[in-house]
Amino acid sequence: MTEKTATEASNDFWLKFKSERQAIEQQIFQSQSLAKADLASHFNTILKCINDLEKKLTKATDFIPSYDQRQFSMQLKELNESLEKIKIELTPKAKFSFKSRRKKTEAPVAIVSVEQVKSLGKNETKDDELLSDATVLFKDRENTVLTLAKSQIDKNKSIEILLSNLKYCVIFLDSAVNENTVQISAIHIKNVDHCVIYGGLIKGSVLVYGLNYSTLLIGCHQLRIHEAHHVDMMLHVTSKPIIEDSDNIQVGCWNATESINQFDQIEDFDWLKKQASPNWKILNEERQKMLEKEGLDEFKNILNKDNISLKMLNLLPAQNK
Repeated sequence: MTEKTATEASNDFWLKFKSERQAIEQQIFQSQSLAKADLASHFNTILKCINDLEKKLTKATDFIPSYDQRQFSMQLKELNESLEKIKIELTPKAKFSFKSRRKKTEAPVAIVSVEQVKSLGKNETKDDELLSDATVLFKDRENTVLTLAKSQIDKNKSIEILLSNLKYCVIFLDSAVNENTVQISAIHIKNVDHCVIYGGLIKGSVLVYGLNYSTLLIGCHQLRIHEAHHVDMMLHVTSKPIIEDSDNIQVGCWNATESINQFDQIEDFDWLKKQASPNWKILNEERQKMLEKEGLDEFKNILNKDNISLKMLNLLPAQNK
């Protein structure tokens, strides 16, 4: 039997985690319909399920990308918070009693001065800042061109790129465009609207959590997309792309290397029928040609422009399709 690759193992874990998380959410929801006498046992069962899922996540950290690990951890935290909330709502408070009790020692309250708050603000992440030796963030920008600065690049190391809360931007991350030779191991995209992203060929994964009315050109090993709507993509991906909670996705073939390209083998986790998913389709030939051949030239023309809005109209997907 052939061993699973790290990408396949990561995708399998994602499916199992999602299924178990949804089962736990259903158990929490059903708490309201149970008799009070059964609640304690029910809550203990839910807590055990959450703890078991957390253990599974810990064991899977060897092959799960770091960004996914953080997302899974946040979801586990939300499950614990939901459980505590429903317990408070449904568990009757202890009756009043005159029995003497030892006074609990109150935990000291931390007092934060205005000066401390100001200093915390100064330490907040700035746009296109180097978060660490291996992570660069582009955040909260509009109507601008974003590229990697030379100060952010160490040719001897690979870096991860985080794109967050961007609108009407053109993002250049490929060495063929910005004349840098940096190696990118992963790109994370979150809450990006009306943007054109030229990622070039990267070594690892592209993970999307919120992408709307945008165009993506990328070559990667793994592509996972959540909550994307009206997105055109030119892809070279060596494993099957995955979409979830997404629609109006159009994909084209970008032959970035001689390796296998599974751009048209998209797995839609919201569409389990044998028929083709209605949430994605192949770009028409004219659009593919424009993005692959003419698009890069147009990207280069935009680089030195202050006002990019008009130039981007041809690159962004049509909003009325």
